[in-house]
Amino acid sequence: MTYFEQALSAPELHFQRLRQVEPVLINGRIVVRRTHHAIESEIVWDERRYILFLPFNREAIEHIENLNDIALDRSIGPLLHHRILYNELTLIDSLGNQHTFDILLQEKPDGEMLNDALLHFKTEDLRQSILKMKDRLDTLGFLHGNLRPYNIIICKSGVARPLRYWYAKWESSADNNISQLLEALDATSYISDDCKKPLVLSDDVAEYKIPRFHEGIKCMCCGGRYGYVDYDGHQVTPYIYSSASDFQEGRAIVGKNNKLGAIDNQGNKVIPVIYRTLEFDVKTGLFHATMGIYRYLIDYDGKTIRRTKLEEDEPASKEAVAALPQSNRK
Repeated sequence: MTYFEQALSAPELHFQRLRQVEPVLINGRIVVRRTHHAIESEIVWDERRYILFLPFNREAIEHIENLNDIALDRSIGPLLHHRILYNELTLIDSLGNQHTFDILLQEKPDGEMLNDALLHFKTEDLRQSILKMKDRLDTLGFLHGNLRPYNIIICKSGVARPLRYWYAKWESSADNNISQLLEALDATSYISDDCKKPLVLSDDVAEYKIPRFHEGIKCMCCGGRYGYVDYDGHQVTPYIYSSASDFQEGRAIVGKNNKLGAIDNQGNKVIPVIYRTLEFDVKTGLFHATMGIYRYLIDYDGKTIRRTKLEEDEPASKEAVAALPQSNRK
């Protein structure tokens, strides 16, 4: 088992924000794929499916940052948004050395990869879906650079979307090469379309907004930092956070300098950005946090309800207690 598989097997020990992540299992096993640019695996987090990437170098992260920055001004297109989580993953090598990594998440909507869809859906329907994707990408000025069957997902709505943007770039005049996709369609011509089902194509442009609004607010990335804007484009917060979640029940978790806190939908700080981990339970309206040797239960308005030691039988050091906010000390 690789270090990456070990981390996914026990996410609460290796991840900061993805502590509740669930790896997608195939035949009861975590599937890890290695490419030229990253190690990747599929996960479910916050009831959404993503491809999780551990890039091999910082340049790959910077490349996605630049793509995201330009996408802020071009919010309509068949693109899937990336989230960058800085210093998210901690791995310990065979010598006991600890290493911290930035990771990428790319949304993966419900649907089938093109390789699988070729066997199930009518060839002409898939062809039209692919041609529509090319037209939208070209119009948007987004040159993917590697449109192959394993990089295309056919959504349940019938829309084709590209994955893995390692070679992508913005150009004033884009002309995406879809020859390998069309060749894949021709290669399955031996399968009668009578054995396949029709693909219902959707022209719903709203499906392509990047990223989605949640409670009238969407999280945006600019210069590698995150902030929030409303439906009218007015800024709710400046771009000051190293990580940021979508709003749920009027609260969003934000991060700075490897610490987490929470804000309300006016951008006001509800919980100070001081905690090592922070999770919001939408069913109860309560936050669960850790800092130092303590675990905290915090209410919706940011008031600490309870504080307990992570290890009850472990005595608290004076240094650890001194580092806590005055209001939280016992």
